[in-house]
Parts: sequence; structure tokens; C-alpha cells
Amino acid sequence: MKIKLITAAVLLSSAVSAQAEEYTILSDVNWSKVEIGGITYHAAGLSGTYFFDNKEALGPYNEFEYINKVSNVNANYLNVETGEYYTAAIGGELFVENFLVGAGYSEDKFDNDASLFTLGYLFNDDFLVRVDAVDADGVDTVYNISAAYNHQINDTDYIGFTLATDDNTDYVTLSSKYFTHLGNDRYLTANVSFTDFDGDNTWSVGSSYYFTKATSVFATLAEDDLYEIGAQHFFNENIAVYAEFASQDDIIETETYTIGLKAQF
Repeated sequence: MKIKLITAAVLLSSAVSAQAEEYTILSDVNWSKVEIGGITYHAAGLSGTYFFDNKEALGPYNEFEYINKVSNVNANYLNVETGEYYTAAIGGELFVENFLVGAGYSEDKFDNDASLFTLGYLFNDDFLVRVDAVDADGVDTVYNISAAYNHQINDTDYIGFTLATDDNTDYVTLSSKYFTHLGNDRYLTANVSFTDFDGDNTWSVGSSYYFTKATSVFATLAEDDLYEIGAQHFFNENIAVYAEFASQDDIIETETYTIGLKAQF
């Protein structure tokens, strides 16, 4: 009997320790130094999302399901050169059974306003179709249509696809993300995106490697000589720091150095 009790206690302890982290608040604050053609700018950004139900992490603390199905409100703010320029936006998504409705609003220092309205339908947990109507000052309303599909490979691994276009098919974008558990606390993601702008093509590929659920490195390579590298570390399940470097040498040489802090609760 004592052996059975010890065995049950060990199994229960393992199950508790293996339980995934859950969050309702995701927030990010960052500072960037941008060098464009020999001129230096500084920018600060702040963003946050509140979910009305728990979001479960997929092992790594900042990896979640491919298709979000949790109602939320969000906001972000970017300030360049202490008020020389700024952008701000708020929005939200509400899931009512299988239906999605959403709205958003954004503005910048020069009073360029835009409104966003969203309607979507979740055919099942792995297939979401949505239409986003963007109404901006001085231009016709643009309707962006997208379909996202998730293929769950096993309990942890998945591959997701998203196809998006506008109502005039001026652009078509196909993107995909692969997430896999490599064993122990090691994970890998791979991202690819291809966009056709009325005959002009752009692409990007990227990957993140998790040494543990808390520590990762990532890199992105894209069209027009753009690349980005970075690293991130969670001190616990709630607080993380990260650093990024991005460079683009197309028409004007641009380099961006970013440091940031994430808080998740």
C-alpha cells in the first residue's frame, strides 16, 4: 500500500509540474534605435492584450495556438523622437459561439484615422474565415479576406496556413507556421510567407529555437536584403527580456536595435 501511495504521489507531482502555463494578459514595452541613411531616430513602443479567458502556452511561455479563439481587447502605442511622430490603436475581438465580430480604431500625429470592422466564422477549432473592413481617411474602404487552417500533427506539434487577399485581389499572401517539440524542453518554430503584389513578389522565412521553455533565439530573412536576429529569456513564467537587431540594405541602408520587456499574467 505504501508503494502504491508513493507512486501515485510521484505521478501527481509530475502531472502538476507538466501543466502548461495560462495567461489572460500579454504586454510588451520596447525601445528602439533606428539608423536610416546616417540619421538616427529613437522610438518607444507599448502594447497589451487582455483575454477574457485563459490562453494556454504550448510549452514555451510565449507560444500559443495558431488560431486564436478567445475574446480579447488590445491596444498599442508607438512614439518616435519624443512626440515628433506617434501612432496609437485600440481594438477587440468577440467570439459568440462560432461567430467572430471585431472592431478597432487607429490614429497618428497627423490626424490620419482608420477604423476596422471584422466579421468571421469559426467552422471548427482549426478553421477560421474572416473579413476585415478598413476605412481610412481619404481612401475607399478596403476589404481584406483571410482563411486560417491549423493541422494538429500530435498533442504538441502543428502546422498552420493562412491565405489572405483584398476584395480586388491586388495582393495575395500565403503564410505558414510550423511548431514542434524536439524533446525535453526544446522546441522549434519555422515561418514562411509569400506575397504577390499585382505581379511583384515578396517573401520572408524565419525560425525560433527554444533551448528551454524560457530561453530562445530567433532569426528572419526577407526580400530586399532584410534580416533580423534576436534572443529572448524569461526569468520566470511572467517576465521576459529580449533584444533584436534588424538590417535592410535595399534603397537606403537601415539598421534597428531593439530591447524590450514582456510581462504575462
